Amino acid sequence: MIKILHRFFYAWLFLTRLPAPPLPKGKNEDWGRIAPYFTLIGFILGFILYFFGKVLITCKIPFMFSALLVLLAWVLLTGGLHMDGLMDTFDGIGCQDKNRKIEAMKDSRIGAFGAIGGIFVILFKLITLCTLLLNKLFFVIVISLALSRLLTIYSFTFLSKNKDSGVSSSLLLSGVKKPADLLINLISFIIIFSLFTIPFHLKFFYVFFVLICFFVCLIWTYWLEKHFKGHTGDTFGALIELSEVTILSLGVILKNYL
Repeated sequence: MIKILHRFFYAWLFLTRLPAPPLPKGKNEDWGRIAPYFTLIGFILGFILYFFGKVLITCKIPFMFSALLVLLAWVLLTGGLHMDGLMDTFDGIGCQDKNRKIEAMKDSRIGAFGAIGGIFVILFKLITLCTLLLNKLFFVIVISLALSRLLTIYSFTFLSKNKDSGVSSSLLLSGVKKPADLLINLISFIIIFSLFTIPFHLKFFYVFFVLICFFVCLIWTYWLEKHFKGHTGDTFGALIELSEVTILSLGVILKNYL
């Protein structure tokens, strides 16, 4: 039980910038067993933003400014970890030399494609958050964080790793138990999602919406794998950011049904 708690907090420190209780120095095998907690942590982060957004709207803060504050909190909670991966991935996408794509991703400098990709993702999040807060669709915000991390575990399980992947992603992937970790994350998602939607009488379209989001975001997982001949730590970060933006956008498009 103690080991499980320690590994949860190692995952917490990996995925967030929030404090954790004092922990013993993690061994490689501990850091390699943080995958089972990804979806749970996604929900926790989602609920933090959920309540923060609700407080802002209750206090009648203008919607655009509220959206900006929620987005700022979002970035601070994750430390911009996934945004860094997104920008590196877009630099790799923009590299014309197929043999230098991974090298371009590892360059610490942000290129034009990385900057453009980052700017558009931030703009998409800001505008979609404004619309979702205006329509009080906090549900979509929570789902975007949890489902995007579930998709990452799906990629860990079924998709290949690039041979030049970094040390941290290799360490994490080396400890993944397939398909047990995906099953744990899937069960976590179903249980928390069900409890979360009980006040809404488990509205059928919420389930339909989650399924639509999942299958649309799968396109990103396979496209990134094909483009880079396997996933890296950066593409996993990009996958989370692109999935979050896709889910938020689908929430705006389908807002009349939610």
